[in-house]
Amino acid sequence: MSELIQIQSEKIKMDPIFERFEKEIFSFSSLTKGDSILVSVSSGLDSMALLSLLVSSGHFDITVAHINHHLRQDSDQDESLVKAIAENLKITFECKSLNPDEIESGVSIEQWGRNHRYQYLNKLVVSSDINWIMTAHHGNDQAETLLMNLSRQTGLAGLRGVGKEIGKVLRPLLKFSKQELSEFVKRQSIPYREDLTNNDLSIPRNFMRHRVVKPWEKEIPSLLKGIQGSIEHFIEWMDALDHFIDTYLISKVIQSDNQFEIPLEIIETMPNMTKVRLVQNLFKGDHDDRWSKHQIEQLKHFFQNQEIGHYHTLHNGWKLLRDRSSIIGEKMAKCDEILPVELVPNHPVEFIQFRYELNVAEPAGLTSSPNLEKVDWSILKDQKLEIRTWSHGDIFQPLGMEGHQKISDFLTHEKVDLFQKESQAVLTANGTIAWVCGRRIADWVKLTPNSTETAILNRSQLDI
Repeated sequence: MSELIQIQSEKIKMDPIFERFEKEIFSFSSLTKGDSILVSVSSGLDSMALLSLLVSSGHFDITVAHINHHLRQDSDQDESLVKAIAENLKITFECKSLNPDEIESGVSIEQWGRNHRYQYLNKLVVSSDINWIMTAHHGNDQAETLLMNLSRQTGLAGLRGVGKEIGKVLRPLLKFSKQELSEFVKRQSIPYREDLTNNDLSIPRNFMRHRVVKPWEKEIPSLLKGIQGSIEHFIEWMDALDHFIDTYLISKVIQSDNQFEIPLEIIETMPNMTKVRLVQNLFKGDHDDRWSKHQIEQLKHFFQNQEIGHYHTLHNGWKLLRDRSSIIGEKMAKCDEILPVELVPNHPVEFIQFRYELNVAEPAGLTSSPNLEKVDWSILKDQKLEIRTWSHGDIFQPLGMEGHQKISDFLTHEKVDLFQKESQAVLTANGTIAWVCGRRIADWVKLTPNSTETAILNRSQLDI
């Protein structure tokens, strides 16, 4: 086994790829010899090539990180190979196992894997005091990403492709093609494992790889070089725009840890996309800088609406409010940090963005509204009533239905957008859901001909 996993550093240093790799490595201005690097290694050809080149350079303190997604029956063999190589090289090996059964409805396998992968890598960087993360994205990945971003209408940010350096993540192989790396691995007899799911054309990226990029690259050998050059131009233009925003606009934004204020006078005559980019740049370096087309369009609509008091919730947990003279940004508390509040008759309580009331006496002028619900008080009055955010796994019996339904499925069916979904509250009675607040009561608390007491549940928007 040990002979199979040898990385012959001296031989690799003589390979024509090595000199180019060294040049790319030291093109990162912040990277210095002796830095500690966390290398993400899947056991595939690309990551094994990166690990071999880094080890051969001898400049860095290397830690290997492997994520076992358990999406294939042979995934444990991937882990075993990477672990054996790390042990053979006397390199620290870190591994995390994921459970595919935990993938939430509506989340793609690729997104789930990516999110967990970078969460784990970033956690290791912090806990182990590591300087950098390196991944094995190469020129073909760059081309695939650019074309897919174009198809998704991700805008200028998507034209940057796979970033060469984003925060602590460095990608030194972007100027190497898949073919170059494949030939290098074969020349050096570097062990790797093939992920057969990469041939599944039902996965959009695989289709782009096999049916678009590969044939295109074969017909036009300069394709990858041309795309890389175009991306560099896009980056230059975006850097120019960001320089203007960061120099002349952000400096006039009043900021604190949980709030910022953008004076309207500095942005009112500017195109909406400049305003959008300003907001994006205020969160530059956050956990996720990516903005979907939908999120950008929603932000554009927010700026187009000049009504005082108009507000918009961003995907990262911040809320924007249009005031008379400024745009105010405020960080909202995370839903999992919000404790339940008890609801008792005639004592209004506030929870997230709403005020909740429970009245046993029916108020005058009651109108039909999902924010006003009549319920059987004789059933509820001896139970502890609490308002909390919904949790995955919550179920209830919607009014008028015979069976139970997951809250997540109910909200999806009701076309509740992601922002509202995250902060959706429920009323529980001794732990059982009685009301998906503002949307529907549970069937078991409805009024019947046998009901002897009535209570009114009222939800109203808080003044911002």
